[in-house]
Amino acid sequence: MPVLNFSYAVIKDFAAFQDYVQQAGPLMEKAGVEVVVRGTLAKTKRGEEKPAHIAAVFRYPDMDAAHGFYETDEYKTLIPLRDQACDMSIYFYDE
Repeated sequence: MPVLNFSYAVIKDFAAFQDYVQQAGPLMEKAGVEVVVRGTLAKTKRGEEKPAHIAAVFRYPDMDAAHGFYETDEYKTLIPLRDQACDMSIYFYDE
């Protein structure tokens, strides 16, 4: 069953975030991750006001592939950069 990854990033260091995205993108492409949508928060209509952030939705073939991507040695080397660049929340949803 396909899995959707909803990621939310509150940016702490824009230059570092750009570096993270440039490095993570090819890894995602290599792993066959589909980018469904990306966007920057424009307005809160209803619910708790959140700090400005970037949201993205990615599709994986299944939960094993989703977990597997984040467990690769290549991605693990990006975690310190990611954490320097932003506070990121990552959620998985069955599609």
